[in-house]
Parts: sequence; C-alpha cells; structure tokens
Amino acid sequence: MNAGFAQLTSRENPRLRLLARLVGTPRACRKAGFTVLDGVHLLDSLLQAGQAPEWGLLTAAALARDEVLRAVERSHASGTEWFEVPATLFSQLAPTAHPSGVLSLLPLPPVMQADAIGAEAFVLLLEDIQDPGNLGTLLRAAHGAGLRSVALSPGCTEAWAPRVLRAGMGAHFALTLFEDCDLPALAGRHGRVWAAAADGSHTLWQAPLAHAGGVAIGNEGAGLSASLRAACLDSVAIPLAPGCESLNAGVAGALLMFEWSRQRG
Repeated sequence: MNAGFAQLTSRENPRLRLLARLVGTPRACRKAGFTVLDGVHLLDSLLQAGQAPEWGLLTAAALARDEVLRAVERSHASGTEWFEVPATLFSQLAPTAHPSGVLSLLPLPPVMQADAIGAEAFVLLLEDIQDPGNLGTLLRAAHGAGLRSVALSPGCTEAWAPRVLRAGMGAHFALTLFEDCDLPALAGRHGRVWAAAADGSHTLWQAPLAHAGGVAIGNEGAGLSASLRAACLDSVAIPLAPGCESLNAGVAGALLMFEWSRQRG
C-alpha cells in the first residue's frame, strides 16, 4: 500500500459503514447529507466545477493510473482526505460488478426552492421519474442541450443517489436541481411549459418550442398527472412507427430538449 495515505482495512470502520449504507440505500443519501461518486470521471467533473469531495477511498492499482493520481492530488490540495483500502475490501463496497478503484463522498447541496428559477429559464420538469438510469439520462441530456434548471417532483427517485450520478456522467455539477417541487404550481407560474404526451396536440416537429418556458416529462408508466398537464400551455407528441407504443422517458426527454435547442438556432 502507498505510504502517503492512511489505510483502512476493516469493513467495520465507521467511514466504510457509512459508505456501504449510502451505496445500498439511495434515500439514505439525503438523510446522511452525503452521496458517493464512483470513479475518476465523476471526480474530474466535480473538480472542473470548482468543488471537491470531503473524503475518498482508493486502491493501490487505481492510484497507479496517471489520471487517478492527477485527480487525487488535485482534490487533496482542495482538502479531500484520501484513504487506501485493499482491493478485496474495495470490491465489497463498490456499487458495480467491475470496481473503478475510486470512491469519494460529496456533501449534498441544499435543496433549492423552485421560486428561485428565473422567468427566462427553460426548465425541465420531471414528475415521478422512478428509474435511476432514466433520471440520470435526462439530466445528462439536459446538460448536453444547454439547459441549466431541472425541477423534480417529490415522487422522483433520489436525484443524488450513486446510480443516478453514474448515469448523469457529471451533469449534476453543471445543472441546478430544484427538488420536491410543486410542478403544477411551477408550470402555472413559469408559463409556456409544454407537456410531453402520447396524444399531444402538436408533433415534435410542429410544436413551436423556441420560445417555450420548459417541457414536462411524466412517470415511466403513468405519464403526466392531470393537474400538471392542465397547468401546461399545450402538449407535444413524438411521432412513432406503427406498433411502437412509447419511448423510454430518457430518450423522449432528450428528443424534446434537443429539438428546443435546434429551434433556438
């Protein structure tokens, strides 16, 4: 083991017990006030956003990689405390079948209130998205399409859970997430929000989205609630080939956001 970092060798260590709880129970993240970043890519994304984890774990094999060493040294200079653990112990804690060798704990940001969203912002409204992969994909697409604000209903899966962070690929650090939002109230106040719906009155290619105030994506199975749809300006549908019932929520949201971006020129 590298002599430059303190070593943790027992799974009963309080830090490792906390990490195991956060990885295993997504809702524990909000209660504990921390989340887990898995891998060097998320660590790099966080550092590029001007932030650093509070502490982290790594293996000797990971530290031997130049990209990991650079990120660890940079975060260490910003105050991150690093610990080295044996590869076998790291594998027991890792959230994936193929461990990255790098895990770090990030304090969660405070919950932002929806009334802080600027009137000019284009907002992605997400209602009761349950699948972590879908939520992470939607956040990643929002970042890619140039959005800055995402509002989530109380029924969404935990936005800062490790699985969502992995799927988001660093998008969390470029967006402002407004959690536990009353989406119908937000849509009514913000104005010009379009509802994504299979029976939408406009197709994706016809809807005038360039001056829209946002788009609302509903639950994977139930779609949008009646109250949120009623609060939206209008509805938009994505044309599908015969026999195709619907699209994955992440794919549908990405198409809508990039069409908005395209129409803006």
